[in-house]
Amino acid sequence: MADEMERLLPRGMGVSRHHGHPGAPWRAGAGDPPSLHVVVQGAFRLSQDGVCALELDAGDVVLLGFGPRGAGPREQSLRCVAPPPDRAPAEAELISATYAAAPGTALASLAPVVHLPAGEVRRAPGLSAVVGLLRAALAEASPAQAHLARSLLEPLLAYALHCHEHAREGRSSRALDRRGARAFDRRVARVLRLMQEKPAERWSVEALAKAAGLSRAALARRFLAELGVPPLRYLAELRMQRAAELLAEGDGSLAAVAAEVGYDSEFAFSRAFKRHTGEAPGAFRRRSRSEGAAFRLPPVRAAA
Repeated sequence: MADEMERLLPRGMGVSRHHGHPGAPWRAGAGDPPSLHVVVQGAFRLSQDGVCALELDAGDVVLLGFGPRGAGPREQSLRCVAPPPDRAPAEAELISATYAAAPGTALASLAPVVHLPAGEVRRAPGLSAVVGLLRAALAEASPAQAHLARSLLEPLLAYALHCHEHAREGRSSRALDRRGARAFDRRVARVLRLMQEKPAERWSVEALAKAAGLSRAALARRFLAELGVPPLRYLAELRMQRAAELLAEGDGSLAAVAAEVGYDSEFAFSRAFKRHTGEAPGAFRRRSRSEGAAFRLPPVRAAA
C-alpha cells in the first residue's frame, strides 16, 4: 500500500500556517502548484475569478488544483472574513500545504475544487489525527519540527482523498437513488432529475442553470456544496453508471449503448468508458456476465 501511495501521490513541497484577523488573501493562479488548506479556526471565503465559490468554516478542508490542468479558474483566493456582528472577533488560522504537480496520476480525475466539510473531516479519524499532528509540528519553530511537518504532507493528502472518496460514494449512492430518498436543494434536485431522465442530452452548465432558474455560478456553487463534484463531472459519472447497467443487463450493441448515454460514436464512448473504469466496454460486459452476479461498476479513475 505504501508503494502504491508513493506512486500516486504528488510530493509535498511546503507547508505554512497563517493566522490573524481579516487581511490579505492567499492567492493562486492557474499555473500554480496544487494545494490543500485546513481551516483551523475562523472563517474564510474561496473566490474564483472574482466570484465567491465557497464559504469555509472551522474544521473544513479544501483541495485546489489537483484536477486536470486548465480545468480550473484562472485565479482563486482564500480570504479570511470578519465574523458576523453578533459574534466576538476571534483570531483565524489556516494551514496551507502545496504539492508538486503530478499529471497522469489518479489525482487527475479530481474536480478543480474538492471541499470536505468539517462534519466529514470529524468522521474521518485518520485525517483528523494527521491534522492534529501537523498543527502540533507547526506550533514550534525549529528545524526538527519543520522537517516533521513536511513529512506529514503525503499522509495528509492521502487521508483527505480517502475521506473525499468515502463521502463521494455515499453522496452518489443517495443521489442516484431514483426513489428520491434524500431531499436535495430543490433547484439542484431539478437538475439531477433532468440528468437522470435525459442522460444523452447535450447538457451544458448554462442550459442546466437556466432550467433550474439560477445563474451559472450559483448552480455550480450549489451543486458542488450538495454533491462535492461539478455538474458536468456528475453527469459523466451518471452516464458511465447507466452505460454499465446497459452493458451488464442488456444485449444492445456498443454503438446503441453509446448513443443512449450521449456519445456520438462507439469509439468516443469506448475511450471514455475505459478512462473511467480502466476496462473496455466489451471486456466489462464479458466479465460482469461471467461472474453471474449483480454487476459493480469499478471505481472511477478519470472524468470523461
